Amino acid sequence: MNKHLKVVIAMAVVSVFAMSFTQIQAQDFVKKDVPSEFKSKENPHKGDESLKMIGLRNFNRHCVACHGKKGEGDGVMAKNLKTSPGDLTLAEMDQYNDGEIYYLSFIGIADRPDFMKLIPSEEDKWAVVNYVRSLKK
Repeated sequence: MNKHLKVVIAMAVVSVFAMSFTQIQAQDFVKKDVPSEFKSKENPHKGDESLKMIGLRNFNRHCVACHGKKGEGDGVMAKNLKTSPGDLTLAEMDQYNDGEIYYLSFIGIADRPDFMKLIPSEEDKWAVVNYVRSLKK
């Protein structure tokens, strides 16, 4: 096989893999199970603009490594995880209420650090939930 044909084949394989990964992220969005106590949990800081910088700071400190700067699930550590960190900018995120996002952000995902301890303040946790809500494509 000549050198040019090998390059073309390699590029085609990489392109197909990249396109399928993007499609999987968008098409295979499956709503995760959340305990009922969190489904009914109210966000006491919903819409509180004064927490915007706190949410951003905590997201950048604790979430960017896996979720990426824009929340698209493309952080530098994402490839090392057993499960995809998920794209927080997808419209499907609207299927979750704030209590569910709280649960999934701080409790419910197995291969995640213990953010309940890393972000001990309830106000700071809700600031992250509010920030995640602001991430849209």
